[in-house]
Amino acid sequence: MKRDAFHTARAFIDSYFPDCQSAVLSGSVVRGEETPSSDLDIVVIDREPFRQSYYYCKWPVEVFVHNKDSLEDALFIETQHGIPLMTRLCAEGMVIKGGREAEKMIEEAKKSLIEGPCALPLNKLNELRYAISDNLDDLEGSERPEEDIYSVSSLTESLHQFILRSNQKWAGEGKWMYRSLRDYDEALAVRLTECLQSFYTRQEKGELIRFVDEILAPHGGRLFHDYYARF
Repeated sequence: MKRDAFHTARAFIDSYFPDCQSAVLSGSVVRGEETPSSDLDIVVIDREPFRQSYYYCKWPVEVFVHNKDSLEDALFIETQHGIPLMTRLCAEGMVIKGGREAEKMIEEAKKSLIEGPCALPLNKLNELRYAISDNLDDLEGSERPEEDIYSVSSLTESLHQFILRSNQKWAGEGKWMYRSLRDYDEALAVRLTECLQSFYTRQEKGELIRFVDEILAPHGGRLFHDYYARF
């Protein structure tokens, strides 16, 4: 952790949220993965829930404010949606304020992170499988490299969700797509990344298409015929 990160976070809470019940510092500075552009992610338990960004002592600061009810609701919703933003922020937190209550919040979030999200219903898995199949068909038939870029972007997002949610694991957004796949199966994450690099550097899409078909095969392969979804 940057030497002044925790002290800056504590001074920030004293200045902006002096009456809050609890506060924990989280994010890359706590994990020891900070970069020159890292910010301070702080979860605050106070009265009204909101999210706000600040600059404080030259640090960018992102604050996620909840009360106990709204935090409980947020963590529950994440188990349904499968992306653990607040769950991870709480689980990785370092107590700034709140003592045992803050520690209990961290412990409960760690337990939830280990347990994973709720199982995704078959109709939702098929929805992802259909979207992946549609992107694969577009990619195979396309003769427009500029359009392929967007098809692959959409495919990557749906595919990573399908892999993880079909195994009842947390998914992610942005860089957390790779991190979540790596945490689940490092070899699989490396192979997918190599396929994507082949596409983006050499416009080679065959490796990616074969990889995705391998992922879909145990689930019945590509889905089009008889796919049904209610609006």
